[in-house]
Amino acid sequence: MYKNPSNAIQRARLSRGITQEALAERAGYSSDSVRAWESGARACPIEALDLLSEILDARWLTVTYLREIYSSGGIAELIPDFRVGRPVAEAAADFIGCVLELVDGRFDRKLLRMVADGKVGDEEQPVYSEIMETASATVRAYYEMRFAARKGD
Repeated sequence: MYKNPSNAIQRARLSRGITQEALAERAGYSSDSVRAWESGARACPIEALDLLSEILDARWLTVTYLREIYSSGGIAELIPDFRVGRPVAEAAADFIGCVLELVDGRFDRKLLRMVADGKVGDEEQPVYSEIMETASATVRAYYEMRFAARKGD
């Protein structure tokens, strides 16, 4: 069972200065449900996460919560650990830098040649690993840009 005393729902709620009871009332769920989601006694359903992210004005809530509760599973492979609230210009610069690294390294062409035979050979493994590391950094940079601080946030 998932146990995290300070999870994404709790952080989003506290950042807005809302009580568990007020959040439950606005979302149409019981206070017990909100407490269970925050304590980790129960996982919050996706549809509830979407609603909570809207109520709490926390666009990052769903993706961050999913990464936290499935930190050892496949979701953690898909959703990298990223920082929420970076300045948008800083996050965008990192994202553009990662994209340019992919382009300048001609990784697209290397990857196409590498997998033309349907496999990555032992001699191709170092380049493949480099491509995957750069791609992972690009995905992380995307999330940081997507959930960057914006004017009025």
